[in-house]
Amino acid sequence: MKAYKLISLIALAAFIAVSCEPKVDPDPDPDSGKTDPEKIDVINGTTIEEGMTAVGLVSDANTNLGIPGVPVTDGFTYVVTDANGVYQMKASRYCRTVYLSVPSEYEIPLDDQNHRPAFYKYYDKSKGVNRLDFQLKPQPVEEKFTLFMIGDPQCQNASQITRYRDETVPSMVSVINNGQAMGRYPNPYGMTLGDIVFDSTSLWDDMMSTMSNVKLNGGKYFPIFQCIGNHDHNSLVKTNDFDATGEFFAHCGPTDYSFNRGQAHIIAMDDIVCSSVKSNSSPNKATWEYSAGFSNAQYKWLQEDISHVDGKENKLVFICMHIPVRGGAASGGSTFNTGAFYKELLTLLKGFKEAHIMIGHTHYQQNYIHSDYICKGGLPIYEHIHGAACGSWWSCDSSVTGSPNGYCVYEIEGNSVVDWVEMGSKTTPEYQLRVYDGDQLYSGTRGYEYKWSRSSNVGGSSNITAKGNTSLLNAFVAEVFNDDDTNWKLEMWQNGAKIGDFRRLANGSCCNICIAAYYFNELGKNTDTWVNKTASHYWYYVPASKTPSAEKNWEVRAIQTIPGSGKVHTYTCGTLTTGYGEF
Repeated sequence: MKAYKLISLIALAAFIAVSCEPKVDPDPDPDSGKTDPEKIDVINGTTIEEGMTAVGLVSDANTNLGIPGVPVTDGFTYVVTDANGVYQMKASRYCRTVYLSVPSEYEIPLDDQNHRPAFYKYYDKSKGVNRLDFQLKPQPVEEKFTLFMIGDPQCQNASQITRYRDETVPSMVSVINNGQAMGRYPNPYGMTLGDIVFDSTSLWDDMMSTMSNVKLNGGKYFPIFQCIGNHDHNSLVKTNDFDATGEFFAHCGPTDYSFNRGQAHIIAMDDIVCSSVKSNSSPNKATWEYSAGFSNAQYKWLQEDISHVDGKENKLVFICMHIPVRGGAASGGSTFNTGAFYKELLTLLKGFKEAHIMIGHTHYQQNYIHSDYICKGGLPIYEHIHGAACGSWWSCDSSVTGSPNGYCVYEIEGNSVVDWVEMGSKTTPEYQLRVYDGDQLYSGTRGYEYKWSRSSNVGGSSNITAKGNTSLLNAFVAEVFNDDDTNWKLEMWQNGAKIGDFRRLANGSCCNICIAAYYFNELGKNTDTWVNKTASHYWYYVPASKTPSAEKNWEVRAIQTIPGSGKVHTYTCGTLTTGYGEF
């Protein structure tokens, strides 16, 4: 225990060393390069105070009247528009954009050229004062809306961009159009959860074009918001974290922002703390080393952002980031550092009626329930870690744990998430599981042999171990792509009657043996990335015959209960996956 505490303290000290001021411009002179300010005395009847550097009017597009009470931020602090709809602030010397937390009563503004979210305006610190006005179109509050969460497109060349453009984006459009024809998926919004590019700075324009002018039936556009990922930090800029986000700012706007839809408050944040650059084989030939968490300035901003949500105890909150929060491990960069506002974040979120954390990064699904943090509505904070749009970096059609490339769709009614489903870009919503024979031996071109019920399977010239599990001997093995250990159960049915229940393997006790065999035998993979066992999606049932392949007229039923609404879905599978065709 003492050794663990020492390691944690060392990790925390390292985090503090790189994150005290990780998101700020190192320029020590806030007035460097400024011209004499153009004096602005009055805006819409409001007197502008001396020293204000960002000022403007937020007005209603229909009436041209100012809108009071709109939160406006420079990314560090907030002000609120006054009775005349006017805001004024002395912007931080690190300010790059001024932007709104758009109220639910108004449309998300889209730019005229690309129809992407345009809730921000760029700030020019060479000017003494920036007048930045916003005009919002009123709309009825959307009591029902839909969120599409997109993990890691992570494109590093033109062919991968083509796949994202031709597979993922059209799939979402089709799902929206078909759903709306049946009365579902109203008012859709997208959110990319980081790693838009893969240390490939030259591809930003092309990647953003794939998410521009995404038109739906009826003539409306599908707006897609962006989170920043570790690979979106420009590794050609080797100075600091703040400078490394410049390319993202130029193409996507601010990294920390919020907006409101219906009875929900939606936050996006940069939870990557960059420390140093290392070489790799990406187009940039480099990538950032990083840990996960917030700086002090970011946490202060988040507190202030949430303080502007009225009646949050009766509202729903989403926070969208790249790296998982989950257990709060203090090292490795794969989850939130315990000293980086882990507990503080969860404490803020549990003040809402219902809270969901939306995450990418891992390239596999995992649903983590924060059972120690119960929201005002009685449910724990639910963390959704999404599989990647690119799956296993566009190497095939599956993630590192076998689930299809895709995204997740959430349906919101009032202050609750009432439904969600994992969507494969090339599959149907009903396709949520596969079933394997735990006794099957997999081999292939390179001759490496794998078996679910063998505790250790070795492949590749580096002798990489793929962990199996002896509990799977003589068993049906069901892989449920987006399950958890609380809201799902699996049943075995045969000849129209239930004959038993599946048991779920513990996290870390097995990897997907079938896809590991595919990666090492057919794709020539040779690192432990391809044998991930972090999250268990594997359930097992031993039939009386102890020979799954000999059983007839069977069906696995995977039953999901949505915690916020109690809706129940049953997904079925009655065939064994015996080869690699589905990957």
